[in-house]
Amino acid sequence: METIDITPDKSLLPKLGFAGYTAPQAIGELVDNSLDAMIDGEPLTVSIKISSKEISVADTGTGMVKEVFAKSMVPAFSRKKGKLGEFGLGLKTASLSLGGEFEVISKARDEHVQYRIRFDEREWMDKEDGWKLPVETAKMPNDDHYTVVIIRKLKIFYPALANYIREDLQKRYSPFIRAGLATIKANDIFCQPEEVNLIPGSQKQFKILTKSGNEIRGWYGLLQEGSNKGLYGFHTYRRNRMITTYDKIAIGEHPTISRIIGDIHLDHVSVTHNKREFIKESAAYREAEELLREEFRELIRAARKKASEETVTKEVKSQLDIWKDKIAQAINSSDFKNYTSRFKNLSQLVADKTGEEKATVDIEKRGKREKATPMTLPQSSNDRNRTPKQTHKAERHVIRIRGKNVEFSHQFAPLGVKESWKKYSYSPGHVIEIFTNTDFPAYMVTRDKVFYAVIHIAEALAEVMVYEAQEDSVNVNEIKETILRKSSELREQFSEAT
Repeated sequence: METIDITPDKSLLPKLGFAGYTAPQAIGELVDNSLDAMIDGEPLTVSIKISSKEISVADTGTGMVKEVFAKSMVPAFSRKKGKLGEFGLGLKTASLSLGGEFEVISKARDEHVQYRIRFDEREWMDKEDGWKLPVETAKMPNDDHYTVVIIRKLKIFYPALANYIREDLQKRYSPFIRAGLATIKANDIFCQPEEVNLIPGSQKQFKILTKSGNEIRGWYGLLQEGSNKGLYGFHTYRRNRMITTYDKIAIGEHPTISRIIGDIHLDHVSVTHNKREFIKESAAYREAEELLREEFRELIRAARKKASEETVTKEVKSQLDIWKDKIAQAINSSDFKNYTSRFKNLSQLVADKTGEEKATVDIEKRGKREKATPMTLPQSSNDRNRTPKQTHKAERHVIRIRGKNVEFSHQFAPLGVKESWKKYSYSPGHVIEIFTNTDFPAYMVTRDKVFYAVIHIAEALAEVMVYEAQEDSVNVNEIKETILRKSSELREQFSEAT
């Protein structure tokens, strides 16, 4: 049997720099190595210096003995089982993604020798002695211990880079900083644990055990103000090292839940070699996602309820009441006599004129608005029109449909992301309860919550009128538009008068 030489081409090392790291992610890889070198019982200091000429990451960890230092440049070599730098790629990939040249200097705690190695992409490709690099040694009589990585020939730099990296590190290593295990600074400014402004009483610690006995832990809460830029969700961690920021695991993306924030620790779930994300296809991740989805059920409800409460202000309710008055006026006008009268043909309509006028007087005597008491809504036979079983007090208005006085009311309610944008319940000849679904994606996007609801009211009333008239449903849009047109005219006249 023959063997073949599979020694990697020399270009492999420079190619590691094309791992797709952002600058903070690359710095994070180097800080991971520093954290792996922490000495038990001693706080670690990591100092990052950033300038237009070079970036350096220095730590006060254990340092590397000769054997480990010699192997530090070997791709994929690592003895760090269960640690952050378990793949043996971070030093090379991170350094080369930041610059075309880097050097590593280290002195171990129990040795009096400092080691130094330097790598330059261009020189490496021109050299002819294969996979070998010279290592410099220097005697150091003191007991200091450290590792320093210096990157030059930078591939990326801009004036705000240091601030950008510091903000990322504050999130990425918040558990270490908060616990006092490490002090991290960028350009001599210390990283502080990220603080969030939560609604009082909304924060909750949680701990979940998987079927195999692994632990999922963390905390969650609701922000005082939601984010319309996607800055909500969870920072996920593995072994106290952040993997993702503002992850929407188990909650999805929706404006109504943009207050949700928290941390999730998934120490048992595998990550990709560059530690930028969990392996989502793994059974461990899928199980964790399912368990978290159940854990977050009440949290999502609370977030949606808060979002709904804040968008439905007193001004919105007041303006909507005016619109409902005008909708009632519009429908009770002669424009809709074919639907308000209980008769379908003209001869019957004339014969009933006296009764029609009397009914109109009765409506006016009752008043345009009446307070409703809490009630249980009837279940609709049409699944499309399911509504909440219990309603709150709502302003009711009276319209005439087929010669009968029918009350209608409207409420904003979280009915579910996958449900339709509006629902209603109709008790024939008595009550129409209309609901605007505040979970529907368009609700949080629209700036005019009032007219958004007016459309739903007009649409629901049009559907009921068509149903009672036993007409084809194609007429619904025409009636809805007529309601909107006529009520808009009345609303405009009201505005001019006031």
